[in-house]
Parts: sequence; structure tokens; C-alpha cells
Amino acid sequence: MPVKKKDTDRALVLLEEYCKKLRKPEEQQLKKAIRKVMGIFKSSLFQALLDIQEFYEVTLLNSQKSYEQKIEEANQVAEKWEKTASATDHENLQKKQEPAASNGSEGSGQRGEHNKEKPTSENYVVDMKTKCTTKQPS
Repeated sequence: MPVKKKDTDRALVLLEEYCKKLRKPEEQQLKKAIRKVMGIFKSSLFQALLDIQEFYEVTLLNSQKSYEQKIEEANQVAEKWEKTASATDHENLQKKQEPAASNGSEGSGQRGEHNKEKPTSENYVVDMKTKCTTKQPS
């Protein structure tokens, strides 16, 4: 049975309720371990994996959807995560610059330069469009 976002949201609520009941000193290690699991469930990577699974099951496996519909939905998923990644990248850049500014160093600015050639999900979707719409010889 596939895992859905509402299932993970419910699991997080249940875990939080369970953690609230853990008050004894000998239960604190268990509480800490459960909080780690909760952190993973809340992570962007985990959420992205859920989106991918849902996209695959709801869109790609749906034989009633046309390739055009699948392409459009693929672009929507990619755009959502590009925005998420862009916002996260911006926040991380700010966090890296704050310590450099406080200690007087200016940083070389070379950390992100190697990423200029990194393929984006937009490029991947374009590649997938080509593969999906190009007929392979029999």
C-alpha cells in the first residue's frame, strides 16, 4: 500500500502525542530517537519523495491521461520543487554569509560556482518530454 502525505501527517501527530507521554528519565532516549524520526518525516527530502511517489502513481501510471497532461503535471511538480530548492538555497547562502560577515572575511564566492553546470529538474523534464514524445523504432 502506498504511503500518502496525509498518512505521514497523521503519523507525525501520533508520534508527537506519544512523545508528550514520555516523561520518565529512562524514557528520554526513546523520546530523542522518536524526535529524530519526526525530523526526517518533516524534511524536504522526505516530502519530495512522497511527492514523487504520488506523481508516479496518480499521473504516470494513469492510462487515461494523455502524454500532454502528464508533461504538464510533470512540469508543475518540477516547478514546485525548484521554488522550494531555490528558497532553501537562498536561506543557506544567507546562513553561510552571516558568519563570514561577522568575522570580517569576505568569502571567495567560489562555493556555488561548480554548480553552474548542474542539470536542473527543468532540464530533466525537457529531456523527459523529448523521450515521451519521440517514438522509438521497433
